Amino acid sequence: MSDPYIREAAESLLSSVSPHQRTLTQSHSVNLVSDDLVAGHRPQGKMSTVRRFFCLFVTFDLLFTSLMWLICVMIRGVNLEEIFKSEIINYNIKSSLFDIVMVAVSRFIVLLLFYALLYINNWSIIALSTGCTCAFLIAKVFVYDWPHAAEPVYQVFLILTSFTLAWGEAWFLDFRVLPQELQAKQILETIVHHGGGASERTPLLHPGYASGPHHSNYAESTVKWFSPVETPESSPRPRVPGEQIILTTDQIDEYKSQAEESMMNAWRIVNLPNWTLEKKGSRKGDVVESKKTEQFGKVYRFTGSVECPPKFLYEEFRDNLTKLPEWNPTILKSEIIKEIGPGIDLSYQVTAGGGRGIITPRDFIILRRAAALSQTGSVVDANENPHCYISSGISVAVPGYPPNRDLVRGVNKVGCWLLTPRSVQTPGGKIETHTKFQWLMCCDLKGKIPQFVLDAAFATVMLDYIVHVRKYVADCKAKGRF
Repeated sequence: MSDPYIREAAESLLSSVSPHQRTLTQSHSVNLVSDDLVAGHRPQGKMSTVRRFFCLFVTFDLLFTSLMWLICVMIRGVNLEEIFKSEIINYNIKSSLFDIVMVAVSRFIVLLLFYALLYINNWSIIALSTGCTCAFLIAKVFVYDWPHAAEPVYQVFLILTSFTLAWGEAWFLDFRVLPQELQAKQILETIVHHGGGASERTPLLHPGYASGPHHSNYAESTVKWFSPVETPESSPRPRVPGEQIILTTDQIDEYKSQAEESMMNAWRIVNLPNWTLEKKGSRKGDVVESKKTEQFGKVYRFTGSVECPPKFLYEEFRDNLTKLPEWNPTILKSEIIKEIGPGIDLSYQVTAGGGRGIITPRDFIILRRAAALSQTGSVVDANENPHCYISSGISVAVPGYPPNRDLVRGVNKVGCWLLTPRSVQTPGGKIETHTKFQWLMCCDLKGKIPQFVLDAAFATVMLDYIVHVRKYVADCKAKGRF
């Protein structure tokens, strides 16, 4: 990713703000995606993890109840043949415990039939099975011949075990399986299709998560899990407002080296062949692709077109960083920390929270490298008809800007905006210079985020962000700025 705009990718990933406000950010902590989402997801239509655990629990119920029954009858000192005759063939509700096993078998068959094979999403069947089990066990307590029972402690334990397991199954299905699957379905449908009518500007959070009781409970739990870490006591002293950052020659040289390396890495990766298509945009030519690299892992690349000269867009992104909050409401603060050298600077930005409090504000330190490049990727003069323009960026540490205890510090591996001129003939026959806009993004989003969520969300936010870029360019054109 490159420049301050890229920081918004993670905020847009699960932000429920309106489409005209959603832009990209480099925040790498996505609080909404948790173990609940992973457990409730059905990969390629298969059984979810949480429902599979429920099926294993039902199987455990049958096996454990059968084992307890076998122990109860074996302590009488009889062989299996006698057990078979007295407990099964000559069954008597007053003296036999085999009926408890049959109740467990019934629960096993009914629950797996409806919740594993038919895959229903309703609590009525588990309520019926638990209710019938409890009614039978209570009746069993009254009719069983306790005075003549051998080792009654085991019989009592068997009945209590069956009662507890039945209620445990009901609790787990109603409070874990069904809510988690519904939650995952709503989020993923919103991210990917949202009922078949989604576009690149469809909100990534279902409206139900932006208001109502479900929102407040969920937001509270995720904030607890992903609260910002306090600044260690040994961290460098924070900068006093207005204080200039003084860097040594070695530090400046190191930043310059990192900036050049990040630009070359971005240039190399964005021009790699054999990318995998992730998603197409509603506008012809807009595509998001991905590629796995050894150095950075999975990288995403957007390709589209913007109706302006690439030099104008390049200079806007390079020179007007501090004006970013004026047209980007998700950025609370944007400032230049220090100019390192020609086309190299350090910047600091703070993003607003998203998702009605689910995502807390973040801050970012970005080392930017902006330059005009030749066809081979070497730096050339911007006024000498270059092959393309590039603005790359990575996250670095800067003295005086330690992690803030009230914010989450974001990190960016590698990324860039690559702006290449292309000649386009208008319907009137006029030849205009447009921009081939390529955006490379590689985020390490902190949190347990499954890959299928990243694929869907990154593709969506990249296609969504180009809409904001085009709107900004259209406003500039209307004002006669190019």
